[in-house]
Amino acid sequence: MNNLKEKMEHCDNARSALRIGIYGAVLTIIGILLSGPLGFGIVVVIQPSPALQAWQGAQAYAQHYHRIQALPYFGGFVLVIGYIVMMAAFYQIAEEKQKTPALIAIIFTAIFSTLVFFNYIDQTTFLPALAKNYRPEYDPAISTFSMANPHSLSWAIEMWGYAFLGMATWSAASVFKRDRLEKTTATLMIVNGIVSIVGAGATSFDLGWVLTSWGLLSYVVWNLLALTLSIFIIASLRRREAQSRR
Repeated sequence: MNNLKEKMEHCDNARSALRIGIYGAVLTIIGILLSGPLGFGIVVVIQPSPALQAWQGAQAYAQHYHRIQALPYFGGFVLVIGYIVMMAAFYQIAEEKQKTPALIAIIFTAIFSTLVFFNYIDQTTFLPALAKNYRPEYDPAISTFSMANPHSLSWAIEMWGYAFLGMATWSAASVFKRDRLEKTTATLMIVNGIVSIVGAGATSFDLGWVLTSWGLLSYVVWNLLALTLSIFIIASLRRREAQSRR
């Protein structure tokens, strides 16, 4: 009787982790849309950043600043939270021999979220305050942290932060191996790792490439990859959830 009860509790816990993982993947999709094409589309329509042409300096940034420009970064918060939720769920559903790489994935995700949260706090809270109360002495801080400047520290943090996320998805890929759908999901997780690490490596050689034509193209490609990966994760977890009810 006790063994049966423990088995039922284990199944309930597994289904709960699967549902939480699905919720996390849904959050990443919402975050990708808000921080990517949808968010930046709204910004372009209402008040585009000077960086869409070229960095014109801190004063020009302050003069052209509009609160709507922070929208993509608020979407970024949702995206990061989604990955945190997903990785925790992956650890819970991992088999015993997969626990170590899944735990490594959680640690990499913690590094990613710390770096990127710092970035987005700057973009949504610190820089708007400097722009609103602009003085010439704020120029160094604005130039250093504004992601409208392709040579800002924030771009280095951003790209390396997402490289750690790539290492996280790569590490967690072993959790998905049961069938063709899961193996495709795992492949996408590994590809995301490779793409993200290559992007960070390219940034270490040329920080300014992120806002060039090639950089913007790679940004679009990554968004499509991340969106596709989230959809496959949802499909994989929903299949496991359905199988657990049989």
